[in-house]
Amino acid sequence: MANSNARYRDSLFRSYFNEPERLLSLCNAVLDTKYDNPDKLNINTLEGIFFDKQKNDISCTIDNHFLVLVEHQTTVNENMPFRCLSYVAELLNNLVKNKNKLYNKGLIKFPKPKFFVLYDGDKREPLQRKMHLSDAFGGDSDSLELVVSAFNINYGLPQPLLQKCRYLFDYSTLVGKVKEGIRLGLSRRDAISHAVKFCLEHGIMGNYLIEHSEEVSNMLALEWNMDDALQARFDEGRDEGIEEVALNMLRDGEPLDKILKFTNLSLERIKELEKSAQA
Repeated sequence: MANSNARYRDSLFRSYFNEPERLLSLCNAVLDTKYDNPDKLNINTLEGIFFDKQKNDISCTIDNHFLVLVEHQTTVNENMPFRCLSYVAELLNNLVKNKNKLYNKGLIKFPKPKFFVLYDGDKREPLQRKMHLSDAFGGDSDSLELVVSAFNINYGLPQPLLQKCRYLFDYSTLVGKVKEGIRLGLSRRDAISHAVKFCLEHGIMGNYLIEHSEEVSNMLALEWNMDDALQARFDEGRDEGIEEVALNMLRDGEPLDKILKFTNLSLERIKELEKSAQA
């Protein structure tokens, strides 16, 4: 599993939609547009400082008209507007090739930024809602505002996006079938195996699963286990529990930026734990 994860570090969502045709279909669904040329789309997802890992999930520009940021979430995070603010500031800055233009009198034109969260966790969430950065300021949006549209894409819900984007429906189906198997009493590994088999038999996720079914199974198992372990530790609220999770991730060969993201430990502390893991 560790070797598979080293080859396949992206989450299933990022990996599946990190392809122009699938991503363009998703963007058309959330933007309610009808772009039909994948060449008009440019994926510009931010890279982290460790192992070329991504900071945000997926971002792209379309025909220099839209700048779209899509985040996938299995747990509700009310700080997503602020996170998107930090992402979009860097993305817009990257679009200015000549930084001297920032001091010119002429207005620099940018593509319209749009922010989306796609949620498929287990807690009950509305089909769609808006998240506002101004909520962090007590609702004062006069000086600064950023709005994120959040969609619940859980399998079986009457979510219009799932009908507008076949690729999103396929992704939701795979994850939903895994959850269904677990509810029926299957082990997590068996639930994943049955879900992948179901999708292959029904043409869901097409050639992607045919080419990557084993990696997908390993990745889903790893990420599901990681989510459970982290949630349990954070619920207990014990620093030593969080450090134990970090140690396990280090031993499994997880990249440093993923450990930073999941544990919120400092880089210095993680490097100290890394020495312990190697001892």
